[in-house]
Amino acid sequence: MRILMAAAAALLCTGAAQANLVDDFNRADALTIGYNYTVQNGNFRISGNKATTTNFVSLATYNGSSSSNVGVDASLRGFDSGSYVALTLGYGSAHSYFIKIQDNDGDGFFDRYGFDTGNNDLNGPFNALGFGFRTASIDASVTGTIATLSILANGNTLTYSYDYGFAPGSGLAGFGLNRLGVADNLRFDSVPPQGVPEPASWALMIGGFGLAGAAARRRRQAAVLA
Repeated sequence: MRILMAAAAALLCTGAAQANLVDDFNRADALTIGYNYTVQNGNFRISGNKATTTNFVSLATYNGSSSSNVGVDASLRGFDSGSYVALTLGYGSAHSYFIKIQDNDGDGFFDRYGFDTGNNDLNGPFNALGFGFRTASIDASVTGTIATLSILANGNTLTYSYDYGFAPGSGLAGFGLNRLGVADNLRFDSVPPQGVPEPASWALMIGGFGLAGAAARRRRQAAVLA
């Protein structure tokens, strides 16, 4: 019984157990991204255990998030100029960061990075990456007024920094997609409060409590017979 109760408790505390991982998107395909997000622009859907969009400049923030570091695993699902995966910090405040990698040439490779504000407001540097890649793990962090983009791709790390001249406001953190950009494994430096569990999680929790109850009943019956 102790083992069953421990398993149920571990399931209830999944956010803490996963450290910085907030959402792996491993759930059934859906036309929405999930309960824990606010879609600020465009639309999102779950496809193949990843987040995608059918719209341009789509952006979603994670409810309750307050982070100085946000990251995702970025990829492309085809060839389309302008496809990007972005990270946002302080969204909804007067001072927000919008940091992206983009396939600017439409050749199926990320080839540029940008430091902007708002929702792809295109008011910051937009430069060529050190090399092109199809998939990468990207993280954006802030120290004071300086944002740093760290990219792990093809076994190599690229790092770029930009001084915004202001710290991000107290808005939310999240990510953005454009055209054929794809995001997976959203992570923060601190895990926000969890919202409504996915149906599969509810089923596991209920099953675990049911097994625990059955074990308790068997022990009581054995005690009476003795």
